[in-house]
Amino acid sequence: MASADTDALLVVTDAFLKQGRELAKVRREVYRLLLEEAWRVAMRSRYYLTAQCLEAPCNSAWMLLYKFGSDINFINATSLTRPAFQ
Repeated sequence: MASADTDALLVVTDAFLKQGRELAKVRREVYRLLLEEAWRVAMRSRYYLTAQCLEAPCNSAWMLLYKFGSDINFINATSLTRPAFQ
């Protein structure tokens, strides 16, 4: 009787372990698919900007540097001198 119980326990344990391995494979595959879809969405939407996020051209970082930045700042940002733009 004990031998039959042990055999049954081994069969159930083997089935449980096999289910755990297959479940881990399925979870990895689902994670990969979700990650791939998130990547596709990010790549598809990364080029779109709304009008609210755009700065007025006169207030852009480039114009502020051009108008108010020192010569050193200008050279560091562009590797060019101010006379090159005049």
